[in-house]
Amino acid sequence: MNAPVVLVPLDGMDARLLHPVAANVLEVFGLVAAVGDPAEIPVEAFDPTRGQYRAAAVLSFLKPCCPEAKRVVGVTAADLFEPGLNFVFGLAERPGRAAVVSAHRLLTRDGRRFLARLMKEANHELGHTFGLGHCPEPTCAMRFSNSVVEVDEKGRFFCPRCRALLVEALKRL
Repeated sequence: MNAPVVLVPLDGMDARLLHPVAANVLEVFGLVAAVGDPAEIPVEAFDPTRGQYRAAAVLSFLKPCCPEAKRVVGVTAADLFEPGLNFVFGLAERPGRAAVVSAHRLLTRDGRRFLARLMKEANHELGHTFGLGHCPEPTCAMRFSNSVVEVDEKGRFFCPRCRALLVEALKRL
């Protein structure tokens, strides 16, 4: 697979849902994204007392995946957390090549809204891999989201400041 970005469906995530996310990556980042082979999250990432998966452990699992890709993004339906937080929508190396996004708390009966949320969070985590931090701009994809309401409020695209930083980072890719 020679795409700069590979989206890896984890733990039974429907790979068909990742094709629109791949098209979104091309539109927003100008990078071709491909859907990779499905994988299973290592059992060691699961915390049975919480019933959730540790996001950093999933990220560690993803780092060596798809070595030919510039970026690898795992997408899972599993609920992720990090110590000190009830949950996370995702986690990424900043900067780095690996990120993970959880669809668990993004689910809704409205398929379009669900895909929009998934795209926003994928863009957010990919932004981190290019070194972008959180942004106070309400509509920027790099705005931190603590709830699905906040995910719905932000956009898929980057504000002018974050876009300029992203363009510079993409030049070094």
